[in-house]
Amino acid sequence: MSGDALRAALLELHKEVLRAERVTLERVHGRMGAAEFLQVAADDPKLAWLVPLSELVVAFDEEDAHEDALAARAHALLSPPDPATPFGRRYLSLLQRSPEVVLAHRAGTDMLPD
Repeated sequence: MSGDALRAALLELHKEVLRAERVTLERVHGRMGAAEFLQVAADDPKLAWLVPLSELVVAFDEEDAHEDALAARAHALLSPPDPATPFGRRYLSLLQRSPEVVLAHRAGTDMLPD
């Protein structure tokens, strides 16, 4: 497993999760521009559940990042998601609604050690 490949897969997963959440938000609030959505994603408490995944993606860019530790964090977060956590509950729900998230999830988790 390459740290760069895992980071790329997790970044793609993050993008798909954001796309799916954007679709949901736009159904309720109407179309949003990219800047408007990024502001909502950063500030809306309803999207705070994404913080663990966002922090994991960012951690790969930190100079002192250890790939094995990051892979372990990714494994703990995603394989399988813990339904007792806010992230796990929302993520599992999103996996039920979005085939694109399922595919990105699979691509990311296939790279994780068992």
